[in-house]
Amino acid sequence: MDMAQNTGRVVWALPGAALFALSLAAAATGADPGAPAPDGAVLFQQRCAACHQNPDQATSRAPSKSVLAAREPDAIYAALTDGPMKPMAAGLAPADLDAIARYLTGRAPSHDAPVAARSGDARRAAACKSNDAPTAAGPNWNGWSPALDNARFAAASEITAANVGQLKVKWAFAFIGGLGSQPTVVGGRVYLGTGAGQVYSLDAATGCIHWRADGLGSVRAAVSVGPLDASGRLAAFVGDRAGGMHALDAGTGKELWANKVAPTPFATITGSPVLYDGRVYVPISSREEISTYVKGYQCCHFRGQIVALDAATGKEIWRTYMIPDEPRPFREAPDGMPVYGPAGAAIWSAPTIDPKRHWLYVATGDSYTDAPTMASDAVMALDLASGRIAWSRQITADDNYLVGCTGKDGQPSSCPLRLGPDADFGASPVLRELPGGRSVLMVGQKSGEVTALDPDDRGAPLWHNGLSRGGPLGGIEWGLAADADLVFAPIADPFLPKEQGSQGLHAVRIADGTLAWFAPAPQPDCAVAPRSSMVNTCSNGFSAAPTAIPGVVFAGSLDGILRAYATDTGKVLWSENLGQTTYRPRNAPRPMKGDTMNAGGPAVAGGALYVVSGYQTSNAKARNLLLAFTAGGR
Repeated sequence: MDMAQNTGRVVWALPGAALFALSLAAAATGADPGAPAPDGAVLFQQRCAACHQNPDQATSRAPSKSVLAAREPDAIYAALTDGPMKPMAAGLAPADLDAIARYLTGRAPSHDAPVAARSGDARRAAACKSNDAPTAAGPNWNGWSPALDNARFAAASEITAANVGQLKVKWAFAFIGGLGSQPTVVGGRVYLGTGAGQVYSLDAATGCIHWRADGLGSVRAAVSVGPLDASGRLAAFVGDRAGGMHALDAGTGKELWANKVAPTPFATITGSPVLYDGRVYVPISSREEISTYVKGYQCCHFRGQIVALDAATGKEIWRTYMIPDEPRPFREAPDGMPVYGPAGAAIWSAPTIDPKRHWLYVATGDSYTDAPTMASDAVMALDLASGRIAWSRQITADDNYLVGCTGKDGQPSSCPLRLGPDADFGASPVLRELPGGRSVLMVGQKSGEVTALDPDDRGAPLWHNGLSRGGPLGGIEWGLAADADLVFAPIADPFLPKEQGSQGLHAVRIADGTLAWFAPAPQPDCAVAPRSSMVNTCSNGFSAAPTAIPGVVFAGSLDGILRAYATDTGKVLWSENLGQTTYRPRNAPRPMKGDTMNAGGPAVAGGALYVVSGYQTSNAKARNLLLAFTAGGR
């Protein structure tokens, strides 16, 4: 599965360098000029309408046709080529995809090299004046968490409880694609992946552009930066939602190697790859949950995986499937088609490294069928050297779930006969130390529960706390944070009314699992997360991962408000309404407001807080900004 070295990835570096290859999107030309123009309305009905025409918001995560109409045509095209809708578009020509985008939005995709600022003057103004070789020195936030334990805790922060109230935006940077990765800060540079398939290297102090690499698949996972090999040459390791892993030169953005580690339909990379001891550990997740609406598709075949790659070459060292048995036909659907299983147990989040025990921990997603498996909704420990599963602990059994399945007549034929609550894990396990040298492994679940396990006793439960009712979009959706004493759990509960949900931030004592405090989310600001969002509701819930520093924990909400809480009391020390504040991106010709926050959380390094604003599935009209906050904006 290894791809050729130096595959001609589009990269431009500033200053003094030019685009040395055409944009990948230029491949959308070349249709037969004598052929009749494709009919976008017909293609939409054939390929898309089953999910998007009149989606049931209680069971479907598909945005409605009216929501899609509000998106940019290039965003529609990108979703069909390198994004989550790629399996649905299989076999369609580029002209067909153009026609679908034109039908939905009324405009044709431009296929321009994707940049936030089309203005040449704005682009040149955003260029760094010098481009020194990058280093790994200085305050860093590398990948999903600044430490291998995935606690999302920056111990040496220059931002403190005393000065957090002075935070102001120092610089803003605009990008397109509907979403961006969590920022990675290494050696005075910020590395950012985007849903439009670019990776940026920005100056951490000013936001100027060192380089941009184009033509990857959509990137949501945080970039990991570290040595490529024994020479110490730095690389940025990037996983994209098309299932590709890439190593880019950290100084220039030039592609060093690429490997299609997830080549099967629906497979994707959403969790951040982790670099450790010369290897890159890649979690593989899947969108096969939405295959119920793909006509003729025989579900289900995907099994969650961890792949270990050699950092220098990208070659596969080992691959471990969370479900050991290959799927096979185990029953016949009502339409006579075979249903395959066991399947599922996707790994949505970054793995957690335990150097002391030489293990890697992952938490898995739900089962896609009712074929029995102990691997879904489970926490596992794998040997770092071989990938052998040392132990596995299933937290929720029989969580069988596919999008669109209701248990009622007329549901898709591949639906499980026994449906579960969709209570899988989207958050990385957090490893922390207890008094006396013992360790605790904590996991947060979409069911709204936090569970602590003993890694030295094959994952035996230590304590459990149910913080909310949870649901298909959380509960605890994408992450936890922890300091030495508390684990911080954000609760989304987007479908639950205020009197039933627990939207807000919870602090739980690591020692015994008891609740230290709960900070409820205020009423939502519906100007940022309107009812045109994917979940058809304006939510004040906390879906994005939180971030902790000594005395302070940061959490961003679905309605676009970033808050800093005191870790001892839960008191709000500072807040900024991103969606109602106008910023001046240094690379855009005009001011723009921020937006909702989801998935990745803030990164804190070198006296600055970096946060991505805008997540398309939370707000169809998402405006994407990377914001850098410092005390006084200095």
